[in-house]
Amino acid sequence: MREPRPVIGLITIGQAPRVDVVPDMLDILGPGVEVREAGALDGLARAEIDRLAPGPGDEILVTRLADGGSAFVAKRHVTPRIQARIAELERGGATLTALLCTGAFPRLAAARPLVQPQPVLLGLLRGLTWPGRLGVLTPSVRHVPQTEARWRADGFDPLVVPLSPYEEHEPAAVRRAADALRAGGVGLAVMDCIGFRRTTRDELQALTGAPTLVANLLVARVIAELCGK
Repeated sequence: MREPRPVIGLITIGQAPRVDVVPDMLDILGPGVEVREAGALDGLARAEIDRLAPGPGDEILVTRLADGGSAFVAKRHVTPRIQARIAELERGGATLTALLCTGAFPRLAAARPLVQPQPVLLGLLRGLTWPGRLGVLTPSVRHVPQTEARWRADGFDPLVVPLSPYEEHEPAAVRRAADALRAGGVGLAVMDCIGFRRTTRDELQALTGAPTLVANLLVARVIAELCGK
């Protein structure tokens, strides 16, 4: 008798489906799994999303919407909505879930295995050594101060460079980011937003010569291992 296919629940902090990153993840997961997506902002109109925007002192997150646009939201506004999506996916039969955001969230409740990208990235980096500084690609200039503070608090000496994952198709933006990483003596880089893609990693790596980690691909590899693939 055939074992049932694993059902993987993917939760974006924006709106599902994430046609920008999930196909690359599926390349790693391969056949034999069922993927179901849900978004913290699913069903919300733009005016409702705008009311979730960051205020003074809020931690800033940026995410993709179903229409291909993007939105800045406050972490405190979306966290309860993420928790609700985890519960919904589990009730619907998900055997494990994964968060599609590299932000530092509190431990989210889950009845089944849950993959959170930020501690996965930290665990990998703490097991590596490399020459030079750690380069961190963050999705906007607005993110730079909080991203630098978070990585320093985690014990790293980061060179934080803004690059929007929603402007990756602009070669000049990628070149500027690569120039900044090279000038800062970066020996390893991490793309600190789930929206960054394999193609941009390949471009940056070619321009800088530094190994570059893509969060969504790393999460996909962890999921594959948990599924015994």
